[in-house]
Amino acid sequence: MIERIRSVIRGERREDGLTLIELLVAMGLFAVLLAIVGGTFYSITRATTFAAARDQNSRNASNAMNEIVRQVRAAADNPRVGASDSPAFISAGTSGVQFTTLVSTGRDSVPQQVTFSVSAAGVLTEKIVAGSTTDNAYYTFSGAGSTSTIASSIEVPATTATPIFQYLDVGKTVLTPNAAGLLTADQVGQIAFVQVTLRFSSTASTLKNGITLQNTVGLPNLLQPSGDST
Repeated sequence: MIERIRSVIRGERREDGLTLIELLVAMGLFAVLLAIVGGTFYSITRATTFAAARDQNSRNASNAMNEIVRQVRAAADNPRVGASDSPAFISAGTSGVQFTTLVSTGRDSVPQQVTFSVSAAGVLTEKIVAGSTTDNAYYTFSGAGSTSTIASSIEVPATTATPIFQYLDVGKTVLTPNAAGLLTADQVGQIAFVQVTLRFSSTASTLKNGITLQNTVGLPNLLQPSGDST
C-alpha cells in the first residue's frame, strides 16, 4: 500500500486493483473507526436520556412534595359546637393521610379537608372537600369534593422500608402504626410532625435515575397536651 501511495505521488498510474492484504487493512481501519463513532454516539445518547429522566423525576418529586408540605403545614383542629375540637388528623396511615387544613384560596376562603393517598400502582392523588357553615365559626365537610392526580411513578416501599408518611410526637419519637398501617385515635392526637418520603422510580434510561425526597413538616397550628404551641 505504501508503494501505491508513492506511485500516486510520482504521478505513475497502475492498472492493477487492490491486493487482498490492502483490502483487509482498509476494512480493519474502517471497522475501528466505526466502533469508535458508534461507542461515542451510544454514550452520548445514554447520558442524555439519563439526564432528561433525572430532571423529570426531580421536577415531579419537587412538585408533589411542595403540595403535600403546603397543605400539611397548615393542619389545624376543627372546632365543634358544644364539644371538644375535632383533631386535625382524621386518619393517619403509611400510604395515606386525611386532615383539616386552613389552606384555601379565593375570596370566600374556608377550611378544607384534604386527603392524600398513594395507590398500589404508585399514583399520588389529592382530594379536597371545602368546609360549609351557617355561622362562619363551625365548619363541616361533606360532598364529593375535587380529586386530582399529583404525581405517578412513586415507589411503594416495602414493609421494612421507611413509609411514605410517618408521624412523630413532640419529642420526635416515631408513632408506630398498627398492623393495618394506621395510627390509633389516641396516637392521632399526639402528632406533632409529619415526615414525608417520596421515591420516584427510574424510568426511560439504562442508568438508575430515581429520586428520593424527604421532608419533616412541623405543625405550628397544633398544641401540645400541655397547651404550649408546637
